[in-house]
Amino acid sequence: MIANFLFFLKIIRVFKRHNILILIEKNIRYKILFKLFTFILAPITLDKSKKGTADGIRISSALNELGPSFIKLGQLISTRPDIIGNEIAEDMAMLRDNLPPFSRIEAVNIIEEQFGRKIESIFQNFGEPIAAASIAQVHFAEIKEGEKNIPVAVKILRPNIIETIDDEMNRLDWLTGFLENFSELKRLQLNSVIKKAKEIIRFELDLRYEAAAASELKENTKNDHSFYVPEIHWEYVTKKVLTIERIDGTPADKIEILKEKKVDLVKVANSLIVNFLNQAIRDGYFHADLHQGNLFIGENNNLIAVDFGIMGRLDKKNRRFLAEIIFGFISQDYLKIAQIHKEAGLIDNDQSVDDFSQALRSIGEPIINLKAKDISMGRVLVQLFDITKQFNMSLQPQLLLLQKTMIIIEGVARKFNPEINFWEISKPEIEKWLKDELGPITKLKETGKVLEALARKVPDIPDFLDRAEGAFDFIAESKLKFDADKIRRKSRKNLLGITSGAIVILITAILLIKIYIINTLLFYICLLYT
Repeated sequence: MIANFLFFLKIIRVFKRHNILILIEKNIRYKILFKLFTFILAPITLDKSKKGTADGIRISSALNELGPSFIKLGQLISTRPDIIGNEIAEDMAMLRDNLPPFSRIEAVNIIEEQFGRKIESIFQNFGEPIAAASIAQVHFAEIKEGEKNIPVAVKILRPNIIETIDDEMNRLDWLTGFLENFSELKRLQLNSVIKKAKEIIRFELDLRYEAAAASELKENTKNDHSFYVPEIHWEYVTKKVLTIERIDGTPADKIEILKEKKVDLVKVANSLIVNFLNQAIRDGYFHADLHQGNLFIGENNNLIAVDFGIMGRLDKKNRRFLAEIIFGFISQDYLKIAQIHKEAGLIDNDQSVDDFSQALRSIGEPIINLKAKDISMGRVLVQLFDITKQFNMSLQPQLLLLQKTMIIIEGVARKFNPEINFWEISKPEIEKWLKDELGPITKLKETGKVLEALARKVPDIPDFLDRAEGAFDFIAESKLKFDADKIRRKSRKNLLGITSGAIVILITAILLIKIYIINTLLFYICLLYT
């Protein structure tokens, strides 16, 4: 209990110094008692340099000072504008965790403990840290492949970071549980945010998950020649060590160097938008932390991504939902967007589709006559999700994560090309995906999957009959007081009838689907020759 209180006291002191307590005061009924309480606990003065600074930036500074758990928590909260508001969420979206590195000797000790042998037998030319964050840091090294030395980057978890974050998260769990006893703070659902943070950070504390994320993204984007994911060296991956191909590129934030190298920045900006849409809408799996520090530009103007700790995933329903919404804004079809929300079950039956369409028009119309450089797709989504609250709609956290990522992507793209037109670039990509998604080939594939699922069920029927007969044998042997043989004969007859009916239905379904396929193919053949 004393340790929890000291932990709470530390948070109050840091929050007071960064002038964050004033934000809590705004949402509390008994402001004078709150001020008195915080003054007794933390009689320290406000850092004058923080006055006038944006709320989100002050919060980010405080979280950086409090340490790794709070940095990761801040990154998660920045994806929840529904809780903290759009303005603070946007300021916090750029929260970066740059911490002092730990020593090379400590890094070597962790590697040797993980692999159970000396560093010389694992890596050659293992260097000093080149980048350090809250969870891990990166070193350059080489690995042996036959007679060749392959350059790699080695990511290593900080010493004792798993224990530190577990301890801090448990204390935060206790603290938010305590704070939710106050009705003013209960609506913020702080405890659920902490639980979600624990779930996400658990993956970041095991580098095998990050390796798997990079591998999946590489597989998805293997045919996207303008986007490159470095190769994972799986034989050098453990829970605390990740070894990845060392990339050769210019950091995306070095704009002047890129200009000196005569990199086509307009092409790079367009490519960034297209590749992000491919990942989010085509694949449903996207890099959700693609800021300039995690992006490099290769020799052929291709994008090279690193750091796969934060990834986003969208199921097919949400991908179609998102594509149709964006396309609806591009084509100014607000009623269509409202109907999509209705079909997706996001609007309650008592909510008017026409009213929602009108609200959407209030977002879309003001941007029609704006210059391309003044239109932000991410901001449009921010406004859209803000309106959804007025219509009592709840959105999945992954859509909010996508919104935050889109704002980051746009910010990076504008650094390359301030005049970029997101809508012009997005339209053909989304149009193509929707055409493929709603086209006959996709429908035939979906039909095939349904048939496969039905076919897998058919072999189970004889097994079901055998098990049913075995059950009746058991009843007969138990000499129960009814005619088990008679029940067995009737039941088997009924089961056979049911089975026959199921088989008839299955055959009929197959015939109907075949007719549908033939008619569809004939229709498209006719189109080709007319």
